[in-house]
Amino acid sequence: MDQVYNAVVNQLRHAVGLMLQGRFSAAAATLIVYAVYAALRAVGYLVTNREKMRRAETEIRNWEERRRKAVETRDAKLYERVLREKSRVDRLKRELEAERLKASIATFAAWLACFKILWDSVGGMPVVDVPLPWGYAKISFAAWFLANSFWAGALLDRVGLAVRALGKRRTR
Repeated sequence: MDQVYNAVVNQLRHAVGLMLQGRFSAAAATLIVYAVYAALRAVGYLVTNREKMRRAETEIRNWEERRRKAVETRDAKLYERVLREKSRVDRLKRELEAERLKASIATFAAWLACFKILWDSVGGMPVVDVPLPWGYAKISFAAWFLANSFWAGALLDRVGLAVRALGKRRTR
């Protein structure tokens, strides 16, 4: 197994190492980071049961709306009927959280695996010259990966929301 891993790391070192040299190494490193994060989002997307989540969210939202309406109108009978469903709604909330946790765990495990492989292959390779008051400092790929990871996920989430919104607009 170690031989297979070492072969993968060496192939990746050769392939990615060529992209991380020269004038455009920072751009290539950034593209690699965003590609990895897009793949990680796909992992989370694939392990969740989206239909189950959508149904649970709809039922919870409807129940909360009925409960709010019962409180606003001060209708005791409606409020009692709504409260009878509370245990079912609580179970749906737990199932929804379990699906979200499943996606988070899968994404985190994939992130650790990707980071380990990238660290072993090109982690110490300097890719970016960062201007500092006393001169330039070379930043390694691993440091650049971690620095970009703070905003890569949020940016990709926003892009995904925009793409979904455009898709919904076109289907209307």
